[in-house]
Amino acid sequence: MSEARRGASRFAWLSLVQDWGALVALAALVAFSASRSEFFLAPENLLNILLNASFIGIIAVGMTLVIIMGGIDLSVGSMVAFVGGMSVVALNYTMNRLGASEGVAVAAAAIVALGLGAALGAVNGLIITLGRVAPFIATLGAMAAWRSAALALADGGEYRSASPTVFQYLANHGIPLPFLKDAYGEPVTVYYPVLVFILTAVVGHILLRSTRYGRYVYAIGCNERAAVYSAINVSRVKLITYTLVGLTAGLAAFLRASQMNSVASSSTGAMYELDAIAASVIGGTSMQGGRGWVFGTVIGVLILAVVGNMLNLLEVSSYWQGAVKGAIIIAAVLLQRSQPRT
Repeated sequence: MSEARRGASRFAWLSLVQDWGALVALAALVAFSASRSEFFLAPENLLNILLNASFIGIIAVGMTLVIIMGGIDLSVGSMVAFVGGMSVVALNYTMNRLGASEGVAVAAAAIVALGLGAALGAVNGLIITLGRVAPFIATLGAMAAWRSAALALADGGEYRSASPTVFQYLANHGIPLPFLKDAYGEPVTVYYPVLVFILTAVVGHILLRSTRYGRYVYAIGCNERAAVYSAINVSRVKLITYTLVGLTAGLAAFLRASQMNSVASSSTGAMYELDAIAASVIGGTSMQGGRGWVFGTVIGVLILAVVGNMLNLLEVSSYWQGAVKGAIIIAAVLLQRSQPRT
């Protein structure tokens, strides 16, 4: 075999590993967890894993778009705290001051969360495009700003909902599956955040794979200068992408606030940005840009959720769980470094 053919064969093999290695790793983790704990494969535990993964997963879909484009967004965790807090404020104001019904108040909270999230993402995009600030620096500053705003407006405390019924119902209920029973013989439930996560992933996949916008995102990530010479409006694509990741953060913030019926200004959303980035990288998205897919990110989110659940079932100290997650991230990046760029 010639040197060129050996190189092409190696490239194809590494590409296959990077694209599908995360799925193999997830299957291995599931098999290992099932062998260590009989409760792991219980339907209620598996659906609980999906519920815990859904909040990060929604943000990770938006983060995947940004990273493929060659950017980064470190502000999404702080954005979740600020946007979630403002959605709770909007809900309370609509009910207590305007006298609206709970349903109308919840709708107002959702509009505020989605609109404010998209607006904050657009602010990041404008700083990066018009201000010509590096994405890392721009979103690092935004991370501090949004967290400070959340803390200041709550005086370091909590934003608590005045509507514990309808608001909490959204994230704590779902569609029962009569063919799956829990330990007490009751049907298990697929919670609404899980369904929202699935829908977000499908929309993200369609955007990337079936639209002109998606082709532009890949083109910019591969070679931004060549994209400019190809008459792609790079600034507009970047602005749209950062707006979309802000929108996903706003959606996750609304659902998280609904689940807890409150938002802690100091801790809600903490480390979400790192988990979203980790899920994207584990799923095969290149930190150098130009490579990645939403399905891989979904697998990455599930890997992180399964690892966390497995460590809890094995009663591993929470102090060591971060080290395990860090090792997984480093291994994923090392695998990427062995992959030649196209």
